Amino acid sequence: MLLALAGDIWAAAILTAWGTIVVGLVDNVVYPILVGKRLMLHTVPSFIAIAGGLILLGAPGVVLGPVIASVSLALLGILRNRLARPAAAPGGG
Repeated sequence: MLLALAGDIWAAAILTAWGTIVVGLVDNVVYPILVGKRLMLHTVPSFIAIAGGLILLGAPGVVLGPVIASVSLALLGILRNRLARPAAAPGGG
């Protein structure tokens, strides 16, 4: 914005295009792919976790969102396994 106010419209346009295309591509496409592989999440849930964490928690949510999502999925998997097992007989021997 300062470049445009200073009268350097071309530099402002190039900087805006760079920020939109390159930085936006890295933030919205590449980062969820890398985080998803590291946390063993699909790209879509990791993107939703990053975006949701950013909206709810601000800047720390970029890291905490995927962590909260993966821990929640792990706990749900544990609960699902425990509920699927038949109950042990009381006093079984």
